[in-house]
Amino acid sequence: MKIYYYKSAHGNFGDDLNAWIWDALLPGFFDDNENVRVSGIGTIITSAMPPAKKWYVFSSGVGYGYPPANFGDSSWETLCVRGPLSAEILELPKDKFITDGAALLNTLAEFKPLSEAERKGVIFVPHHHALVTGQWEKVCQQAGVEFVNPQSDAKTVIQKIRNAKLVLADAMHAAIIADAMRVPWVPLITSSQINTFKWLDWTQTINLPYRPTVLGSSSLRECMRDKGLYVYGEKYHLPDADVEYAVSYFKKQRELKNKKWWPHYHDLTRLALYRIPNKGIQIIEKTSKLNLDNRFIDNAANILLAARKQPGFLSEDNNFNNNVERLLAGIDILSKCK
Repeated sequence: MKIYYYKSAHGNFGDDLNAWIWDALLPGFFDDNENVRVSGIGTIITSAMPPAKKWYVFSSGVGYGYPPANFGDSSWETLCVRGPLSAEILELPKDKFITDGAALLNTLAEFKPLSEAERKGVIFVPHHHALVTGQWEKVCQQAGVEFVNPQSDAKTVIQKIRNAKLVLADAMHAAIIADAMRVPWVPLITSSQINTFKWLDWTQTINLPYRPTVLGSSSLRECMRDKGLYVYGEKYHLPDADVEYAVSYFKKQRELKNKKWWPHYHDLTRLALYRIPNKGIQIIEKTSKLNLDNRFIDNAANILLAARKQPGFLSEDNNFNNNVERLLAGIDILSKCK
C-alpha cells in the first residue's frame, strides 16, 4: 500500500509531511505497492491521480478540477475527506468528512503541543507561490515578524509553528498545523491565488469563520501577477464568500476549465499578462538599478504589523479532540485494509 501526495519541485511543507507522518502513525505498514494506494493530506482528489486497483481516501480534499472518472466505483473506498465542501462536490454523505489529516500531528510525541509559557514570537508562513515574485522576507523584517520559508524541511517548519505564540498564515497548512499545536493563528491573503474553497472546507470542520486579512502585494512583480490571475483562471480568493457561493463558483470554474480550448487560452493569457510583463520588470530593475518595490513593502508591512496584534483563531478543545479521535478511528480501519 503506497501513499500518494503532491510533490512540489521546490518543496512545500504541507505536502512534504506526507513523506513521514503515515509511517509514524502506522510503522512498517506502508510499502511501494502501486496497485493499492492511499490518498493522503492535501488537495489531491483530481483526475491527475494515478491508476490503481484499489484506492483508499483518507482526509484528502477537493479544490481543483474533477476527480478520476471512476471515482466512487468498487475500486474506491473513502474513509474520510477533509471537509463538507469536498464531500458535497464528491456527492458523499456528511459522515464522510472529518478534518485535515495534519491534525494527527498532535498525537505524535515529537510534536506534542507546548504550554503558552514555553512559546514565544510571531511568525509568518506564506503560501509557497508567494515566493515566486514576492518580497515577503523584507516585509517581515520591517514588521518585526519572523519569516518562515514554506519550502524548508517540513519538520523544521512544524517546529517553528509549534514554538510560536502566534502564526500569521497565508499557507493554509500553517493554520491547520498551528491549530493542531494549539497555537492561535491569523489567516492572511498575499494574492488572489489563495483558495477560499479550500479554507472554508477546513474551517467548517473546526466551527470557525474564515475572515482573512488581505496583505496585498509585496512587490511590483507580485502586483502585476495578481492582476492577471482572474483572466487565466487562477483567482481563487472569494471575498466574503459563504459555503454556498464557494461551491457554486467552484463548479462553474471547473466546468469552464474542462473546455477543450481552455489550456491554450490559459497558456496564451498567462504569457501575455504575467510572464512577459514579469520579465520586463526584471530587466528594468536590473538595468536601471531602480527599486520599484519599496511602496509595496511598506504597505504590506503596515498591514502585517496590524495583523500581529490580532488575538488569532483557535478551535475549541472539545471540537478539535473529537476530530482527532475520529481520525484515529479511521487510521485503525485503514490498518486492517491491507
